[in-house]
Amino acid sequence: MKESILSLYRSAAHVGDEWEMGLASLMSPSLVFWGIADQFEPVERADILAKSVKATNVVRLDSGHWGPVQRPRELADALTQHWESVRT
Repeated sequence: MKESILSLYRSAAHVGDEWEMGLASLMSPSLVFWGIADQFEPVERADILAKSVKATNVVRLDSGHWGPVQRPRELADALTQHWESVRT
């Protein structure tokens, strides 16, 4: 699975360019999370993505690219807060 995903990801000339414009049509409240020490995409990319999806919040985790694995508690707390803030 890892090789399959990496091959697909690395085949993109400009990661995100093909699909990022479509994010503007999202209607659900969004949360973006990003590792401040991401080795593959700089943390500044979080703000670009957040603007695309009209995110209500950007969480910068003290992690690398694998924030959900490296900082699961912090991310779980941020998700819980996000879901509670948008609950209808």
